[in-house]
Amino acid sequence: MTTRKNKKKKKTRIFSICLIIIALLLIVGCGLYILKDKLVNTTETSNSPVVSTEVQNQYDDASAGTSSDENAEIKEDLFGLFLDGKIDAESILEEGIEGPINASTLDLEGDEWDSYHFCDYRDVNNDGDAELMLSGPYGYSFFDIRDNKVILFEDGLGTGATCLLAYYKNAYWIVQAHAWEDSDDFSMHRYEGSTLAETLRFGSDADENDEKYFYRSLPNSDDIEKISEAEYNELIDSILQD
Repeated sequence: MTTRKNKKKKKTRIFSICLIIIALLLIVGCGLYILKDKLVNTTETSNSPVVSTEVQNQYDDASAGTSSDENAEIKEDLFGLFLDGKIDAESILEEGIEGPINASTLDLEGDEWDSYHFCDYRDVNNDGDAELMLSGPYGYSFFDIRDNKVILFEDGLGTGATCLLAYYKNAYWIVQAHAWEDSDDFSMHRYEGSTLAETLRFGSDADENDEKYFYRSLPNSDDIEKISEAEYNELIDSILQD
């Protein structure tokens, strides 16, 4: 015959077992929640570094057989991804910013002397699509999309060598400007897409009698000819000061 004491022990044991089961369920539930949260965070973290590759492949596929308007949108999207630091740019220059270039290293939001800032989208290589212009410590940096990659193709070369932009004879020219106390020299580059189609060099200097003169290069030559101050000023006025 079951005594009252035994019944009480039995109830206590059942109650304890129930508590243990509830505790185990809570522990398992919390564990699953934490595990799920970790898996989500891990997935997001692991996906971040490979966004550029996946996005690059996406645009590689999308660019085939698209219209010029669609290609322009793809170019702008790739520029946007570069500015967001999600893909790198490459440099094809012997001087200037070294590649690979990530926007996070350019201090786009900074105010230090060597910071870079978004300037404009403009068709600086005269191919019908806009290129990316950044302004930096040595003038402009110009980026294009080539083979679905962001490419730095002209840049300021350092102290005394500023990269500017000119609009001359109905085309954009990228200008490498060198200025000294008593003289200056400007090298202008006109692109047709990725091809450097024409160069023009002009400037001012003083002769052996300390007389000021103005010059420009001859077509398809490194030789120079003297020009009037009015012709020199026309070329100077073509350089945009924005």
